[in-house]
Amino acid sequence: GCLAVGELSRRGLLLPERLKDVFPMLFKALQFDQRQGNYSVGAHVRDSACYVAWAFARAYDPVLIKEYMLPLAQNLLMTAVFDREVNCRRAAAAAFQEHVGRQGNFPHGIDILTEADYFTLGVRSNAYLKVASFVGHYEEYLYEFIENLAVVKLKNWDPELRKLAAATLSLLSALGPEYIATKVLPRLTELCTDNSMTVRHGAIYGVSEILLGLAGRSDLHCCMDLMKDS
Repeated sequence: GCLAVGELSRRGLLLPERLKDVFPMLFKALQFDQRQGNYSVGAHVRDSACYVAWAFARAYDPVLIKEYMLPLAQNLLMTAVFDREVNCRRAAAAAFQEHVGRQGNFPHGIDILTEADYFTLGVRSNAYLKVASFVGHYEEYLYEFIENLAVVKLKNWDPELRKLAAATLSLLSALGPEYIATKVLPRLTELCTDNSMTVRHGAIYGVSEILLGLAGRSDLHCCMDLMKDS
């Protein structure tokens, strides 16, 4: 389906009035991950979703898709930085670069491209711990990154990805301490007793890394009791 939409867009056959229906599906496809036993499928869907985003950059006038640019940039960067598969990370980065070059509507697009390129995103740990920290300095992306890590990546089937997500949350805690302490930490604390072993593991790692990231911040009075209990 994504490949078909991408081809229709590239050839100018997807009318602009249909974009309001297509973009929500595109955002869902960029995060698609279906668990099957001890592994998951979905990388091919995410890869083809990146092709759709790439085709949009070539097919439409910037005015037609201006209202979708911020959520598209956020979703492409989350895939480019946090996806488990290197081909998906690089495909999302290529789509992001295409939009920066042709549309010019992505916030801080040029600055991000200098840090998030083909090589820096090739190593997963570098993408999580270095590139994500750099992009997180921009408020337009910070809170989307935090939510994606806390809600999606900490529950991923791969334990190594859960650990990386928790470590990245620790780094982002310095950029959005109040949000992390009041919005994210209480939710993760509740998940530490979830029935799913995967969810519990991610939540415990997330809480521990966040506490390390917030250590020494006496200004966060609203969550001091919670931090002590944790």
